[in-house]
Amino acid sequence: MVKDLEARALAGDPEAQALLHFLRLLRSRDYGGARDYAEGFSGDLKERLLSGLAQLEEAPEGLKDPLFAAEREVLLGVRAVREGRREEAEARFRRALELDPGHHRALTNLGNLHQERGELEAALELYQQALRLAPEEPLVHENLAALYKRKGDLDRMVAHLKRANRLKLRPPPPLDPATGRPQRRLRVPLWVWVFLLAAFLYFFVLQRP
Repeated sequence: MVKDLEARALAGDPEAQALLHFLRLLRSRDYGGARDYAEGFSGDLKERLLSGLAQLEEAPEGLKDPLFAAEREVLLGVRAVREGRREEAEARFRRALELDPGHHRALTNLGNLHQERGELEAALELYQQALRLAPEEPLVHENLAALYKRKGDLDRMVAHLKRANRLKLRPPPPLDPATGRPQRRLRVPLWVWVFLLAAFLYFFVLQRP
C-alpha cells in the first residue's frame, strides 16, 4: 500500500502525494492535523479518511482499511504493552513495519521493548533508523537520550534532550508534497556567500568615485 503510494507520488500523482502527507500525520499521531487535512479531500475518499480516523480513536481493533493498517497495529501494540502482553506487542510493531517501513513510531516502540530487555545495541539500531526517518520528531530524541543514559554516555544524552526540547518549541518544518516528509532547509554553500561579498565590495565600494 505505502510503496504503491510512494511510486505514484514520485510519478506526479497529486492524490498519492496528498495521501502520503496524510500518512505522515498518522505516523506522528497528529490525528487532529490529519482530520483537518482530510477535510480538504472530497467525496468518498474524504469520508473514508474521516471514518478511519474515528475508528482509530474509538475502536482500532475493528478497523480493516489498509490505509490505516500500520497505525492500527502500532496502537494495538501500545495497548498490549500497557496490559503486559509484550510478545504480542512486538509482533504488532513488526507487522506495522512490514506494512509501512517508514513508520518511525513502530521503530521506537520496538526499540523500547529491546531497551526494557537490556538489549541496548538492538534498541540503538532501531532508534537510529527512526531518527533517519523522522529527524524532527522529539520523541525519537527522547528515546535516544534514555538509551544513552543507560549506556553511561551523558554527553549524547544531554545533546538529544536539548534537541528534543528545541523541536518541541519550534513550529514543524514544511512538508515535501512528493514524500510527505519534512523538507530539507536550503543551505547556501560558503563559496556563494564569498562570491556575493566580493561582488558587493567591487560594485559598491571599490567602484565608488
